[in-house]
Amino acid sequence: MPDTRFSWRGLLEHLRKFGVIYLIGIAVCLFGTNLLWTMTAPTIPPEQSVIVYLAAGYSNPEPLNGIADEMLKETQKIDSTLKKVEFQSLQYIESEKDYSGPMTLLAKLSVGEGDAFLASRQVMDQLVLGGALLPLDEIVENGWMKQFELEPYYVTVEDGETGEKSTYLAGLKIDTLDALSEMDAFRNEDAFLAIPANGTNQDTTLHALEIMVDALQRWQPDIQQSVA
Repeated sequence: MPDTRFSWRGLLEHLRKFGVIYLIGIAVCLFGTNLLWTMTAPTIPPEQSVIVYLAAGYSNPEPLNGIADEMLKETQKIDSTLKKVEFQSLQYIESEKDYSGPMTLLAKLSVGEGDAFLASRQVMDQLVLGGALLPLDEIVENGWMKQFELEPYYVTVEDGETGEKSTYLAGLKIDTLDALSEMDAFRNEDAFLAIPANGTNQDTTLHALEIMVDALQRWQPDIQQSVA
C-alpha cells in the first residue's frame, strides 16, 4: 500500500517533477482570465471620449493624468455624455529598418482613432502629407485658443491632379508649453497641436484642449521635487 502521509520531502519531490506543469497551468489560467475580462469589459463609445495622442519618438502620458482628470471634469460641464479623457503614447520613429511607427499612425487614422495630436515635426509632416488634418482657420478666427497666444502653423499643399496650391491652418505650435518637457511627458520644442479631420466629437475635443493648454500654462513643478 502506498504511503499517503504528508511529508515536506514528498511535497518537494512532487514539485520538482511536476512544477513546470503547474506553472504552465497557472499562466494559461491568467491569460484566459485577462482575455475574458478584456472581451467582456464595458467599452466607452468613441463619441464619449477624448483621446489625445502624444505622437513622437518619446512620450510619457503618466504625468498628464491629473490634467486629463481636469479636462474631463471641466468639459463635462458642456458635454454631459463625456466619460473619458486620456493621453496615450504613439511612438513614431521613422527609419529604413522600422516601419512600425508610420504603420501604426496610418492604422489609427484609417479607423478614426484619436481626437487630437501633440505631434513632433516628423509626425506633423506625415499628417499634412496624408491630408489627415482638420483645417483650423475658421475655428481659430472664431476665437478658439485666442487667449493662449499659441503661434499658428500654416502649410501650403499642392493638388496632385490639378497642381492647384492652397494654404490652410494645420495646427498650433506648442513651443511655449514648456510644462510638457519639464514634467517629462513630451518634448514640446518644434512640436504641434493638431486635430484629425475624421474625429468623432470635434466640438467636445476643442473645448477639452483649451482646458489642457490652460492647465499646462498654469502648471508649476512640485516644490519638494524642486528642492530635492
